[in-house]
Amino acid sequence: MRRELSVPFETRGQRGLVNVRVLANDDPWASGHQLLVPDLDAEAFRGFPICTATLRYHGQGVNAVMGWIQVVARSFDGDRTVDVLPYFAGTAPFYSYGHLPTFFDAPANPDHPDGDWIATTFLVIVPDVIRSRQVVPIAAFAWGYRLVGGHPSTIDPERRDHTDWAGHRDVLERDYPDWTFS
Repeated sequence: MRRELSVPFETRGQRGLVNVRVLANDDPWASGHQLLVPDLDAEAFRGFPICTATLRYHGQGVNAVMGWIQVVARSFDGDRTVDVLPYFAGTAPFYSYGHLPTFFDAPANPDHPDGDWIATTFLVIVPDVIRSRQVVPIAAFAWGYRLVGGHPSTIDPERRDHTDWAGHRDVLERDYPDWTFS
């Protein structure tokens, strides 16, 4: 199944649009999971979601430098974490950062107990691009999956209030105390 969402935003005097697509992973080999799990059991990973968010933005050059921050909540253990790629861990809260960055995630956790895995994904800017550690959200959406009897089903993406770090600020500030989440 394929689910799509568009989230408009405005920043640095220009308008833009986040286009989100969440679909069930029908082919874990094609999505590259064997790069992360060399002894991949494709059947165990089948059906987990793939999320891609692309940007359309009228700004140019440095104005289009943005980032993605993602906070994951897991119902089966109550854990909430800032989801970063290993090369950002401990240094910056970003899942990705750059010029019109595309967001991509394909979580597959067949070993987890039944429950919900919900990500809140924020499109953000650093107001002065690279000189400070201040982050301002400009768009947000939530998405994820539900595991029941070991079988995943995708959760539809939905728009979230980008100005509301509520429920996430404590985790962000705990893991990244040198950053300001405005």
